Amino acid sequence: MFTDTSPLSGPSSWPARRRRSAAARTTVLGRVFGPVLLGTCGMLVAGEHYYRHREITSAAWLVEHLLGLRTMLLAGPSAPVLYAGTDSGLHRGIALTAGCSSAMLIAPFALLTGLLLLFSTRRPARMLLAFAVAAAMLVATNLGRLTLIVAMQHHLGEAGFGWAHVLLGSVLMMAAALAAFLLYLRIVARRPARDGEEPGQ
Repeated sequence: MFTDTSPLSGPSSWPARRRRSAAARTTVLGRVFGPVLLGTCGMLVAGEHYYRHREITSAAWLVEHLLGLRTMLLAGPSAPVLYAGTDSGLHRGIALTAGCSSAMLIAPFALLTGLLLLFSTRRPARMLLAFAVAAAMLVATNLGRLTLIVAMQHHLGEAGFGWAHVLLGSVLMMAAALAAFLLYLRIVARRPARDGEEPGQ
């Protein structure tokens, strides 16, 4: 007859196992998606001209379906240009430069997320969700801004373009960038709801 002094594998050991499995999951997913996000940042910067062409193509689709205007796209050497109007004629073209694209706003989020995935112990799924939400907010806002510029130029002419581009559009994008950043931080830093899970996961 003997006495078994080994610790029982009961509920008290579950949080430790969960922490170990979470750390392993973070390491594996971080090694996979970390470089992907860093590469995404590089592609957004290096391929921003291609991104701008795709972005203004999406804006042209919105202008046609939401405003009912006829559009024409020109792929210029420095910036793609969108013309919009009616059958009687097209208004002055709107060039989507690098400073007016959402690519330069999404790239820092991709860089930050890639670094967090590689070096942070937080849950990778939460960081990927934060990046996806922030990027979607920036893309949607900029497409809305471009549509607003076309609409105001169509109805108010040169004055409408100035108001929509210089004032309303700039304020809209700054507000969207701030909101995306705050929401990103909230998602990444949010404490887990389940008991027994580490706050940093």
